[in-house]
Amino acid sequence: MHGEDNRRCPPDGWHALGLMSGTSVDGLDVASVRFHQNASGAWTYELEAFATLAYPEAMRDALWNVMTLDTEQLARLDHEWGVWVGREVQSWLLAQGIAAPHVVGSHGHTVFHKPDEGWTTQIGSGAALHAALDVPVVCDLRRLDMAFGGQGAPLVPLADEVLFGAWDVVLNLGGFANLSLHDRDQGRVAWDVGPANLVLNMLAQTRGFHMDRDGQLARKGTVVSELLTKLVALPHHQQAPPKSLGREWVETQVWPHVEGALVRHSLEDVMATAVEYVATTVVRDVPSGSTVLVTGGGAKNQVLMDALDRCASGRNLTFHVPDSTLVDGKEALVFAWLGLLRWLGLPNALPSVTGAQKATSGGVIWGANAR
Repeated sequence: MHGEDNRRCPPDGWHALGLMSGTSVDGLDVASVRFHQNASGAWTYELEAFATLAYPEAMRDALWNVMTLDTEQLARLDHEWGVWVGREVQSWLLAQGIAAPHVVGSHGHTVFHKPDEGWTTQIGSGAALHAALDVPVVCDLRRLDMAFGGQGAPLVPLADEVLFGAWDVVLNLGGFANLSLHDRDQGRVAWDVGPANLVLNMLAQTRGFHMDRDGQLARKGTVVSELLTKLVALPHHQQAPPKSLGREWVETQVWPHVEGALVRHSLEDVMATAVEYVATTVVRDVPSGSTVLVTGGGAKNQVLMDALDRCASGRNLTFHVPDSTLVDGKEALVFAWLGLLRWLGLPNALPSVTGAQKATSGGVIWGANAR
């Protein structure tokens, strides 16, 4: 903790590490971030270093198939993930010459997310991380919000409001596409629009690829209008926020339509349709005239970005893709900040976004709080 004994921002800022493992299982995102808060309470950040640490093939396979594991296998993976992450992050810090942070905010890896039933599961042993890194670790950030009736997600919009408020809308194209914006009456609102990289990766994997790199498959295809109509008509897209999604929704609601289409159409055509589906549902939810900050792996898929521009024709939308470090590292940066807020005892979930009864400071802390 570098000797900190109060909540006042040190002269050189708070140093926090953010860890993010997404549903696409692309790897572990690690961000080293310096946060400053001035006397009026305003926050700024400096993203000092970022990396994506590749999972070993066995762990990647286990994470991808995590929903099929029995309870003992799941408990073992929870421990193994924490041990592996702790070891790899410690090695990365040493290699980069980065000092130990005040706190680590770890998203963990989502296994189940059942907001309609009030529960969620993220694995990734915070105890193992704390033991390896010897600094306070904040994990399990979603369940307190859910205990107060919230969706437990999305959590990132608090940062969108405070750290990225210069943009009308913030769009993340990760495993899922999610939007965050400021509503004049409700304050900050956000929701999961639908799948993005998750369904695109699942399609690519039917041909043995991890992903459709640079949209090469989608670029060769033609949209299947019948499939697009079915996907856009799914009940989730007609539901008003707050709403959030988990991988099980994709596998039960989206994938059966996609898999059925693969019997009658080429992979390229189905991939092109999936891209159009992502773009159509996103653009439909973005207010006209908005400036939109776009991050996440999908921001690097030019075919998807072209589809967004095409679907937005006549709506005066401006999509801005920042530098690659922020594109890849924004969510890890945000979980560094959310972990810092929890460590400081400050709220880190917005009830206007999640639908909870009140704002909460969620997360389990392994190691000491700031005092």
